[in-house]
Amino acid sequence: MKYLISFLLITIFFVGCSSKQEVEIKNPAKKEQIIDNFIYGDIDPFVDDTEDVMKLAFIYPSNIVAKYAKSSINTILAYFDYKGIKYKLKIFDTLLEDKVSIQKAFNLAKEEGYTNIIALFTPRVTDLLHIIDTSDLKVYLPLTNKQNIETYNNNFIYGAISYKDQVKKLFEFSNTNNVMFYQNSFLTNNIKNIYQSVFSINALSLEIKKEENSYEDIIDDLRIEDSTLFLNTPIIKTSIILSQLRAYEIYPKVILSTQLNYNPRIFSLTQVRDRLNFILANSIDKVDDNLKDTISFYGSDVIYNWVDYSTLVGVNYLYDQNSSGLISTRIVKNQVMYEPKLFITTSYGFLEIK
Repeated sequence: MKYLISFLLITIFFVGCSSKQEVEIKNPAKKEQIIDNFIYGDIDPFVDDTEDVMKLAFIYPSNIVAKYAKSSINTILAYFDYKGIKYKLKIFDTLLEDKVSIQKAFNLAKEEGYTNIIALFTPRVTDLLHIIDTSDLKVYLPLTNKQNIETYNNNFIYGAISYKDQVKKLFEFSNTNNVMFYQNSFLTNNIKNIYQSVFSINALSLEIKKEENSYEDIIDDLRIEDSTLFLNTPIIKTSIILSQLRAYEIYPKVILSTQLNYNPRIFSLTQVRDRLNFILANSIDKVDDNLKDTISFYGSDVIYNWVDYSTLVGVNYLYDQNSSGLISTRIVKNQVMYEPKLFITTSYGFLEIK
């Protein structure tokens, strides 16, 4: 019955998702409140103000990360349900990533007694988060890795996976002829810079345009034959590339990709023969089956979605510093330490390379 009530509440809260990806939190017991340019609401269906509860604030910009926010919040709710925790979860939507809105959200959270914060902001504003007043708060950043910033705060925990560690792990299978296909975006450009800095600035990099769906001119390149081909492209583009390589009888020695393509959709979008010698990195660790099932019931995914997994690591740490040992992924010097593993694809799914 508790599952059903929680599921209905989640559905109600997120019924306001619009085409602009603005998430409006709607609580039947409390009217939505708008403070200047950001929205906030709270979720506390099982407690009253007199109870000793876990209080957590979730702060995010809906115009930037709405597609991740709903799933992350569902992960938090599922964790509380699994642990049987009495909780109060307040959600602050800053809409954008500007300093005034972010500072106001943190101030309100602190004023209302929320000292544990999960802040779903992009790495682009991490330096800004460091200079606003977050004293007396524990702040978890699911999307930021400590490797990618020059300064950090001792009261912050950085939860993003390390693409640098994944690239290093993948290149255990590389040869001297390295070629990259990439698509121009914030994430793929970051991975491209890692690739070039770790290995060779002179490695061949070929851009795949977002609007292109036929890559004959790019694929029909003799330098790709018998190369280590690194696919720094999203799942749809990757699937097309894999199928066209086989169609044009171009055979790299090995094809590598990061977490970007560790996605079960690869099996429906490609054929087994397309994925020969295809190796992927994954930094998500195993999760207790009952916890995984609870999270799945709430509509989140800690098997393939690393943001959901990062959120799980964060809420577990903020609750009891993982004193129960529920999560095997460790936090060392304010950074979540992911261990990348390599996988191949089979007819039945992903298979780890031991």
